[in-house]
Amino acid sequence: MFDRVHDLPRVTGADESYLLAEDLLGLSAPIQFLWVFDEDPGADAVDGLRAALAGGSLQRAVRRTRIPMARHRWVRSTVPPRIDATGQIDDDIGAWADDCLRSADLRPADGYGWRLDSATTSDGRRVVALLVSHMIADGQGVYRALAAAQAGTGMPLPEPDTARGLHAVAGDLLDGGRQLAAAARSLRILLTAAIRNRGNGAARSVPAPRPPERVTSGGPDTTLAIVDVDRHEWHARAKECNGTANTLFTALLAGIVRRSGYPIPGDLRVCVAVDNRAGDPDDRANASGGVWIRLADPVEPGTGLDGIRTLSKRAFIEYAESGAEQIADNLAPVVRLLPRRLIARMMTSIPGPDTTVSNLGVAPAESLRIGGATAASFAIRAIMQGMPADRRRSQGPAAAAWAVEYGDRITLTFFGVHPDHFGDTDLLRKLIDDELSSWDIDHRLW
Repeated sequence: MFDRVHDLPRVTGADESYLLAEDLLGLSAPIQFLWVFDEDPGADAVDGLRAALAGGSLQRAVRRTRIPMARHRWVRSTVPPRIDATGQIDDDIGAWADDCLRSADLRPADGYGWRLDSATTSDGRRVVALLVSHMIADGQGVYRALAAAQAGTGMPLPEPDTARGLHAVAGDLLDGGRQLAAAARSLRILLTAAIRNRGNGAARSVPAPRPPERVTSGGPDTTLAIVDVDRHEWHARAKECNGTANTLFTALLAGIVRRSGYPIPGDLRVCVAVDNRAGDPDDRANASGGVWIRLADPVEPGTGLDGIRTLSKRAFIEYAESGAEQIADNLAPVVRLLPRRLIARMMTSIPGPDTTVSNLGVAPAESLRIGGATAASFAIRAIMQGMPADRRRSQGPAAAAWAVEYGDRITLTFFGVHPDHFGDTDLLRKLIDDELSSWDIDHRLW
């Protein structure tokens, strides 16, 4: 049971950053989990998964507080999950999945934070797409929700009425006092970072070595791509280059960014996702962070992966020792201290990385199953919706990618963000193809 005053889960950390981005900037970040089954588990199995997820941690809504500085609360959403009868599609699974992701209309603060779509192909396969707002879960959080749904152990959030009344007000007052102290510390960290990064925005205006034609009508949309590689070949190639699967993934995306002609006047800045969950129980919506490494020179097969491995190891150690110093982890507390207009300006002025990589590791076996069937193909990715082209040109990242291992393969997913260097899907696919070929890694684009 949750203590009515102290233990109700709060919208905090990355959760609040996503809520802030949606409230102030109109941005949203849907995550997509995608399954392709050669053996159809059946529509009833999909409906069963939908019902099980509705009884767990994804079924949440924001209950806002009126107490200054106090964090909002998570409560159980009373909005039933949407059911769409998609029917049959052609065999272009990638196009169907892209359309599902791009058409996401989630409203997580209001309790509509996820949906489950399904369709069958003309040759009898079933495709299932789970969309989850990043506000209510990170990748590991979705894994946990799927495991709980499979085991029938989903733990619903507190009922909405637990966030009302004198007990709730007392809890909010206590939380507000604690957050005032936290905001003061976070403000110091952010101001230090702003001073350190002063001038970086101007540096991004340096022309690219191979400048593409400037798009004057605002710029094209973001781009998407999915590719499979052989898991054993990937690990073997990484070992040959004195690296790991993660450092090879980092090198691959860094190489794609450099191939695009994206301007890199100094070091290429890579943000590597970090999972901060300490184990069970951990009911936080988001528990991920990120470390930055800076690559001064191109990383190619001939140079090996030693440099990235050393930089990454050092960054992970520093993050573990002083993770509270990370910029992204300190934006949310300050919003309770400063005017909202100023916060919005800060969020759009802090430079982002040139690229981000998220290696989700080996997929848990239960996350690959629906009903009695195991997916033949599986992919995880996310996008950012609502960011205009001009901001995508100036703020970063230029591109992002995710990786997940299962069976005998690794599926890599890519999100092209910068409109002038990653605004063409065919070009993105060619960049991926050329970079993987340079590492002598066989691959298959969806």
